[in-house]
Amino acid sequence: MRRKPIETVARWSLITLLCCAGAAMAGPSGNEPIYLDSDTAELDSTTGISVYTGDVIMTQGVRRVTGDRMTVYTTEQREVRRVVVEGRPAVWIERPADQGELLKGEAPRMEYFTRDPERVMLFEGGTVTQGRNTVSGETVEYNLETEVARARGKEDRSERTRIVLFPEDGNDDE
Repeated sequence: MRRKPIETVARWSLITLLCCAGAAMAGPSGNEPIYLDSDTAELDSTTGISVYTGDVIMTQGVRRVTGDRMTVYTTEQREVRRVVVEGRPAVWIERPADQGELLKGEAPRMEYFTRDPERVMLFEGGTVTQGRNTVSGETVEYNLETEVARARGKEDRSERTRIVLFPEDGNDDE
């Protein structure tokens, strides 16, 4: 009988994670243009798939995503539905609109889904960080709609999940 992987569910105040492309996205950068820089690019308008390789940098407003290879999947209306990023590591960084703590996700492989629900998946050992708080595991899923993070360790239990949450300092001068 196969054991289920260790799973940890944490409600965490991460705001938006890896909202990285297309007008189909919500948030402060959703209507801003996307800039993709890479060594090579291949766009196929018949399939709606574009592939970027070699030091790929995608920026949109306050968001920045980097990796070795990025595959962008769009609908017939040219709305982004999924982005796959591979790298050593693939990195996502965003400064929240309220200028709060920097958000950062790292993993060898990431997938961002724009809907059903809007979420990011980190594979092969991922970490999501906001300030000093972290969620890490073999697989980390962050649901942007519910702000719920799910981390799973390796099935053989050789690596477990880890969540580190620091209390707020309570120094509100308002």
